[in-house]
Amino acid sequence: MRRPSPLTLLSIGLVSLTVSIMLAGDAIMGLIPNEHQQLFQRRKALSETLALQYSLLAQRNDVETIETALRALVERTPEVAAAALITTEGTTLAQAGASIEEWGGAIDTKSTPTRIHVPIYQGARPWGVLHISFHATDETSRWALWGWFSQTWMRFVLFVAVAGFAAYWLLMKRVLRHLDPSKVIPPRVKAALDTLAEGVVMLDLDGIIVLANASFARRVGCETESLVGHSLSSLSWDATAEQDLPWLRVLKSNAPQTEKKMTCRLPRGEAKRFVVHAAAIRGDRGELRGCMASFSDVTELELANDQLRTAIGELEASKTQAIRQNRELEVTNTTLQNEIHERQKVQAERELLSKKLMETSRRVGMADVASTVLHNVGNVLNSINVSVEVVGKTLRQSSVHDVALLAAMLRDHSGDLATFLTHDPKGKQIPSYLTMVAEAVMQNSSVVEHELGALGKNIDHIRQVVTRQVDIARPGDVVLEPVLYADVFDQALGINRAALEKAGITVVQEYAQLPVGMTDQHQVLQILVNLVTNAKNAMVESTSDTHTHRLLLRLGPAVDRPGYVRFEVIDTGVGIAAANIPRLFTQGFTTRKDGHGIGLHSASLAARNLGGSLRAASAGEGRGATFTLDLPSQALEAAA
Repeated sequence: MRRPSPLTLLSIGLVSLTVSIMLAGDAIMGLIPNEHQQLFQRRKALSETLALQYSLLAQRNDVETIETALRALVERTPEVAAAALITTEGTTLAQAGASIEEWGGAIDTKSTPTRIHVPIYQGARPWGVLHISFHATDETSRWALWGWFSQTWMRFVLFVAVAGFAAYWLLMKRVLRHLDPSKVIPPRVKAALDTLAEGVVMLDLDGIIVLANASFARRVGCETESLVGHSLSSLSWDATAEQDLPWLRVLKSNAPQTEKKMTCRLPRGEAKRFVVHAAAIRGDRGELRGCMASFSDVTELELANDQLRTAIGELEASKTQAIRQNRELEVTNTTLQNEIHERQKVQAERELLSKKLMETSRRVGMADVASTVLHNVGNVLNSINVSVEVVGKTLRQSSVHDVALLAAMLRDHSGDLATFLTHDPKGKQIPSYLTMVAEAVMQNSSVVEHELGALGKNIDHIRQVVTRQVDIARPGDVVLEPVLYADVFDQALGINRAALEKAGITVVQEYAQLPVGMTDQHQVLQILVNLVTNAKNAMVESTSDTHTHRLLLRLGPAVDRPGYVRFEVIDTGVGIAAANIPRLFTQGFTTRKDGHGIGLHSASLAARNLGGSLRAASAGEGRGATFTLDLPSQALEAAA
């Protein structure tokens, strides 16, 4: 913090001295009027004048005039709160304003600034008392700042302080101008000092600046006039202790200080580097009178030296690096010739290897296609086997043999057929039995028809899987057709329904109403069959037996992706570890002991081929998993 200038300090001291003299004069001689005492005397004089007038009226027993006068006094005088004329016996002859009966009629009641008591006499005998009550003033306001300003003497003192400071400041400025040590120096000498490139400062015995040339003031970012009268040590010098400052050492030990490097922090944050020389100033008899210090600005020189040292260091490093690189180049050049021959040899081997890799890649691609086909066909074959088994069982349980026996019975009684059907106990049961046979035949026919329809769809799906598997490796070949998404979901569930029922898994279907969409039905069915199959396997492998496993199939619009339909397969199986989710759809990755890592990979490829996406989520191992398939709800260009 910058200390006030000597001019300001002298002006403040003189103002303080003047105010102190005024307050001392008031305390000793009472020079400042007491406003409260004057107010009390003015109120008392008013009350005595009124008491004289009211005593004349009281002697004439003119009470009505007295009451009128008292009311007029209270109404017209804002500072009067109440007034009353009371006899010595305590009888109130007249009153106005607030009730003042508690005052009594004592003649010797003492007056205060707010209550004036004036006795009234008839001749030499006391007759009564005039009581006047004034509004009380806020005593606390006298100690508040605004209360002080309301007092005449305080305003007077404040005026003297402000006006005196301005007057003293102007006066002392003129006086100090004549006392400025720099003014004693001849103008030629002062001009010569200002032309010096080095900064020159003269200090008194206390380290206060008495002279500073223009060069020093300019380099420390100050005006010359503002430096005079201030301590040189108050500038922002980078010194560990004040005793390390050269000029203070000179003033303390009389020994000159030379070649001292110091840094000064300027107000703008800039740092200046100086080389300081300090020497003592002595009087005629050799006594110490002060100190003179010179400051050589070496900021730019040291900056240039630092840059030069940095450049030299970089050059040395470059030279060392160049020598090292030359040696490395020589070694490299020597080995390049050998490497050229080796590369020619390797190139021939690479061409042969490339041919082998192409052949191997073709075989691997064929194996990948075959594996995917077998995986997807295997999922559907399980459902085909179930359908074939159901058809065979239904045919075996048919009533064909019973119909043959019935025909034989009718043939044996062909001569008396009417009597046999109406009187024979066995013949009477033939019509009802034929009705039962007809119902059983119709029921079996319905079951066989349903299973044959499912069998046909599954066989068609197998054909599509085989014929379109190559298209998955060539994105863009998508057969768009009108599709009911719920039917596709039901068909995928139907392919796995027998396995789900065998495992005791509860299936819950939540389908929203969706319009007919355009997509490749068989690729969508292939994805959903894989997802439902994997969910069944995950729940079968789960060792938890505390609850029944539940498979939730959810279908609806994708709320966060407008224009997409969303399939969700949610199971309560073994779950997925967080570390395995990023690798879940890669070729060959599986967590099952008997898995091949084909199903999810091919399903992901098919989803991207349809312009959609397939992703998985799980809360962790043993906490089930959710697979989400998003597909465009309208015909779109296949994703590349």
